[in-house]
Amino acid sequence: MKDEGFLRRVLVAVDSSLSSVMAEETAAIIAKRTGATVTVLHIKEEIELEHLVPRNIADEIRGHLEQKAEKTINDARALFSEEGVTVDTKTLGGSDPADSILGFSKDRYDLIVMGAHGENEKDPFAIGSVTKKVIRHTKCPTLFVKKVSSLSNLLVGVDGSEHSIKALNYAVKLGERVGSKLTLLNVQDHRLYDVSPKTAQEAGQRILSKALKAVGKEEMKVDKRLTFGVLSDKIVEIAEERNHDLIVLGSRGLGTVKRFLLGSVSEDVSHKAKCSVLIIPTKDN
Repeated sequence: MKDEGFLRRVLVAVDSSLSSVMAEETAAIIAKRTGATVTVLHIKEEIELEHLVPRNIADEIRGHLEQKAEKTINDARALFSEEGVTVDTKTLGGSDPADSILGFSKDRYDLIVMGAHGENEKDPFAIGSVTKKVIRHTKCPTLFVKKVSSLSNLLVGVDGSEHSIKALNYAVKLGERVGSKLTLLNVQDHRLYDVSPKTAQEAGQRILSKALKAVGKEEMKVDKRLTFGVLSDKIVEIAEERNHDLIVLGSRGLGTVKRFLLGSVSEDVSHKAKCSVLIIPTKDN
């Protein structure tokens, strides 16, 4: 039986970038398939101008920013309306957009969806400074979008830790609702494999065999993949090779040789991946 309380409230952070539009389209797909309610949030630009330009010029610039904010919200509302999704909208001011998103979303939402980067960042696959700060500090699952997709082919990193099991549990629930194919991936560190290939093989297979059992889904049909190498590079490589449209990672992991989903690895994946990435943090981060 499905957990009806799994995904009820989705926050979509929007600006006027193409990346934001892709986030809106992805959020609409999720909302239609899960029945979640959607709130569109725009952080309006605020600029201190009085000491730089005459007051009338400052007022004109602020008027332009107001119009831009209104257009951004109206465009987002129109997109969701066209997709048959009812939304609430909210516009906030703030000198730090990430702080405003973090403050507004705290304890209110089951998922944040946002573009990978803002309108002033041109690399289509890199994550921008605002997105980076949000995923580093939020306690809410955060999906940052690099391409629009149906989320039909999910790659889930598992390392045996409680954090990766939590990420897998979220991915399973999402996959059940949106009709996704899941692949479980375990990457054994190349240094362990170099020392003892058999040990690395056994460790990886054990982790994969226990992963679905841990979330109570032993009978679920999923692909399982074990590989060896540099952790973040392998995740990105396999995601691209197998045409996965979403990578799901926990925000923390184990340490030393077994470290997989710990900070720097998930951040590396976030930067390098050409598909969207969903980060599932732990509440006690």
